[in-house]
Amino acid sequence: MPASPAKKSQWSEYTNSEGRKYWSHATTKQSVWEKPDELKTPFEKALAKTQWKQYTSKDRPYYVNTATKETKWDLPPELKELKAKIDREEERRAQGLGSPARSSRSPTPEDIRELREAAANAIAPYGSLPPSTDSPQSRRGSETPQVAQQQQTPNVPNLPVIIMPPGGFADRLKAEEAFIYLLKREGINEQWTWDQTMRKIIMDPLYKALDTLAEKKGAFEKHINTILETRRQAKQLRISKLRPVFHKLFASSPEIKSYSTMKTAEKVFENNRYWREAQFDERAMILEEYVDDLRRIEETAERELRSQNLKVLSDLIRTLDISVSTRWREAHDLIVSSDEFKLDKDLQKIDTIDMIQVYDTYSRQLELEHEEESRKLKIENVRKARKARENFKVLLHQLQEQGSLDRSSKFKDIYKTIRDDERYLALLGLQGSNPLDLFMDHIDDLNEEFETASQKLVRALNKDGKEIKLETKFAELDGWVRELRIESQFDERLRRDIYDLIHGKLKQAAEDEIRRNERRRRHRIDDLRYALKKVGRHIDLEMTYEEALPHMKDLPEFKEVTEEEDRKAAFEKFIKRQKEKLKEAESSDRYEKDRKYSYSREKREDESMDIDEKERDRDAGRSSRKDRERDDRKDRDKERHRDGHRDKDRERERKRGSVGVDEKDKERERENKRRRMSSTSNRKERDDGDGDVEEGEI
Repeated sequence: MPASPAKKSQWSEYTNSEGRKYWSHATTKQSVWEKPDELKTPFEKALAKTQWKQYTSKDRPYYVNTATKETKWDLPPELKELKAKIDREEERRAQGLGSPARSSRSPTPEDIRELREAAANAIAPYGSLPPSTDSPQSRRGSETPQVAQQQQTPNVPNLPVIIMPPGGFADRLKAEEAFIYLLKREGINEQWTWDQTMRKIIMDPLYKALDTLAEKKGAFEKHINTILETRRQAKQLRISKLRPVFHKLFASSPEIKSYSTMKTAEKVFENNRYWREAQFDERAMILEEYVDDLRRIEETAERELRSQNLKVLSDLIRTLDISVSTRWREAHDLIVSSDEFKLDKDLQKIDTIDMIQVYDTYSRQLELEHEEESRKLKIENVRKARKARENFKVLLHQLQEQGSLDRSSKFKDIYKTIRDDERYLALLGLQGSNPLDLFMDHIDDLNEEFETASQKLVRALNKDGKEIKLETKFAELDGWVRELRIESQFDERLRRDIYDLIHGKLKQAAEDEIRRNERRRRHRIDDLRYALKKVGRHIDLEMTYEEALPHMKDLPEFKEVTEEEDRKAAFEKFIKRQKEKLKEAESSDRYEKDRKYSYSREKREDESMDIDEKERDRDAGRSSRKDRERDDRKDRDKERHRDGHRDKDRERERKRGSVGVDEKDKERERENKRRRMSSTSNRKERDDGDGDVEEGEI
């Protein structure tokens, strides 16, 4: 019957911006990258059910086998056969001849590969291997269309005849068995579709063995699945018998390695009878299994060898002379030059990166051990230094109890006593405070204790209304302490030291006050001498003090000087300085006259003096004037400098007047401490004067 007109497809082809094609459905608006089945040609549909996939590179198609990973530019032989077969079917369909087409419903990929061989050969028991469609004859395409039709419709064995009883089958199982018998009798196999099967069997009485269409279609599916399962089992049986034969064949061939492909195997076994009679996919599957097993064995052996080499090298590297400071290049030379490495052939196969890994692990271990040892050594040195300092402090306390050490002692005073003591020698060269630092700290502690005791005694005396003055004697202070009954808190030596300290401070304060008064007196005399310049035009250099007194008695500086002798001294200094300036001026004028007279005489004697000499004489004259001007400037600068110093001295005197005795005492104490600290750095100069310093003294 003629074919119905083809329905127009809803799929349309498009191309994106990158030149890649895709298809879109007009109704569902679905877009896909792969070509829909409705638009595929019969060959493209059949190709999708095989192991081969078609791709395009630069508008040229090529084919890739998904199982063997084989790639070809030309159409593979089995695809050529498939294409020829489809072309013949299309030709028969165009001529109006009925031919069962390939079902759009397809089994698994393994089942599709078996469709090329006859059903009789697929289920035949394994004897002498029957020829397959992969044989050279089939690749040459020598079979006729009738033979191909026979291979598509296998011979069905004789089955017991089942007849449709009147009224139908009472048992559904028997009805289903009768329907399946109909399918077998008519030669329905997996290549038939349900529509084709319906057209074939609808007129047979057994078609009505099952009532509903769903039951009929279910029986049809069961029949197809039974055929597929039978062929699958036959194939598994065939492969299980071929596998030991091929494994033995692969093992006896040295060309088959863990990386071998079907291309290599085809060349090696092309003349082998078993290899030629087996199907291509069977050969490929068994070869792939064998190659994978070889690869796994080699990888396992490599891993075991690497692990063994790492362990041997780890043990070897610990026996070599490698320290924490050894570099990789030095360690590598030590490893490769060792006898163990030279004798072990397997160890020589180790990669350099593995050697670096072992060395890095070992070097890190050495670094950790070195850091741990350094930490322990540092802790030990700190502990040793602390014990040495404690022992030296005990030594200082012993010297203090013996009376050899007090707050006024110097380190050089006790050095001769302690230089041979083990507690002193053990502290030398250790980190932290040295013996001199500990000595200075001990002296500072003694001074602090003494200051605390003196302040306590002064507060106790002040509380009782008594105060130590410059004229106070020690006996008087001792009596005050006994009256207050605090002599138990301050022994006689401590009372003597406190008295000496306070009396010394008071004496120093009195001497400082005398020096300040003397300095102020000198400043007032200088102020008056400078102030006399204001009335200098009224004072003649030959005047006496009494004659000049009316001209200067109204000056503020004159009134500030209270002593008459100081006024006279300021006047005499002023007159003396003015006379000196006058003499200097007369000497300068006389020099100028002599220079002019000498110049005139030389000019008269030698009229031919050149211009250069005249210029030098003029320069000399200018120099003399410049000298006088420079002297005058120096005098003015000196006077301004003295005025500035005088102002600063007055400012310091005003500030000193506001500072109390206690602040002055503290300042003197700080100065004494600084002098004592600086005595260490200047000991060499001081010791050179003594002449009796021992060698090694600090």
